[in-house]
Amino acid sequence: MRGYSQFEQGDFCMLRQVKTNKKFFVGPLEAASEKGVKGGAIAHDSIIGKQPRSIIRTGNDSVGYMVHFPTLEEFVVNVPRACTPIYPKDASTIVQMLDLEPGHRVLEAGTGNGSLTLYMARAVAGGGDCVGKIDTYDIRESHSNTARKHVERYSRGKYSPVVSFHLGAVADTLPQQEEGKGQYDAMVLDMPEPCDQIPRLLPYLRNDRFLVCYLPNMTQVLALAELIIDLPLVMEDCIEAEWKEWEVRATHIKSRIKQAKEGEEVIVPHDAWVCRPKNFDVKGHTAFLVKLRKSAAVVE
Repeated sequence: MRGYSQFEQGDFCMLRQVKTNKKFFVGPLEAASEKGVKGGAIAHDSIIGKQPRSIIRTGNDSVGYMVHFPTLEEFVVNVPRACTPIYPKDASTIVQMLDLEPGHRVLEAGTGNGSLTLYMARAVAGGGDCVGKIDTYDIRESHSNTARKHVERYSRGKYSPVVSFHLGAVADTLPQQEEGKGQYDAMVLDMPEPCDQIPRLLPYLRNDRFLVCYLPNMTQVLALAELIIDLPLVMEDCIEAEWKEWEVRATHIKSRIKQAKEGEEVIVPHDAWVCRPKNFDVKGHTAFLVKLRKSAAVVE
């Protein structure tokens, strides 16, 4: 949301409680609506027209909240879900594995909630003559419609022109739409059985470029490894992305010391630091990310 000076109707907002840093996701902002939070409720009208980092107070003036535009990570994990999203730790890793840059054309099969769609759209968007394109396919109309809504609502729809939504099995639908359009710079498949689709999709991938499969279990990875033995594909990476969050904050610790004169033991607070992993919220296994490179023979 960089570049926006104030909140408008239809925007999304993160409320951060000033004292505790606890966050609440709000939106889309609508006149006369409100968000229930600790300490009361925040009226959407009190946010609309305000600048980021403004302090908004609950209706009874008991608790203060600072307002922020949501990051892409905050947006994709908080919007309503048609299905489990590809979480930011995997989406950002996939963007890196595909080696995306402005101007690239990308094929996505398995639109889902549209979280990876947004991450890739931001990577390829660029500007001027270097605007990329995401073609994303899903067999479920409800998933496609939800993802389209999320793309249109994030950052006032700035990435909507980059994304085209399609319904149907990708290998069946793609040949009817891609005649004369050239090859893709990257592909990503989030589907239960990619092995059925990959041989039919390979002609649409540029040589020496990448295809990433999102596979929840190792049995699927092994099936894929067996498939590519007879295909012009090389498995370059099989990654399990994990994030471990750490809690780092100042605190007060009460220490017992003896007063020099009276010899009595008293409790005296002193500053210290809490620095520990958030073991209760480790972002662990979601899927294996398998990176394949197209390795067809070069004809000179």
